[in-house]
Amino acid sequence: MAKNLGCIKLLLGIGIVLFLVWFLIFSIVPERTLPALGFFDNQGFILRLYGIFQLSWAVLFLFALKNVEKNMAIINTAIITGALVFVSIVAFCLVKAKTGWFFVLSAAAVLVYAVLLFICKPKASP
Repeated sequence: MAKNLGCIKLLLGIGIVLFLVWFLIFSIVPERTLPALGFFDNQGFILRLYGIFQLSWAVLFLFALKNVEKNMAIINTAIITGALVFVSIVAFCLVKAKTGWFFVLSAAAVLVYAVLLFICKPKASP
């Protein structure tokens, strides 16, 4: 299992930074700044909740980074959740025509990250 540990630890570190930045964008940035990011109809409360979701991923990845082999459930859950987030954001963008480019870019980034986690995930020892 040690073969892919370096790759997965790098991905978890990137995920921590990426999701903390997303948390700051969605939760801390003033609402008048959000239209500059491409939000046409911004429901502030929903966006703030999405930021808290990203913060929870960063905290979970901190725990997973401590011992990757014992915390594979966190990584597997992140892969599944990333795919579900992608599907839900794309479905929302299809239903609501004016959602802005940031939602689509965010969904694509989460999908790419989930696929990279899946590819670099350590295989179980026989």
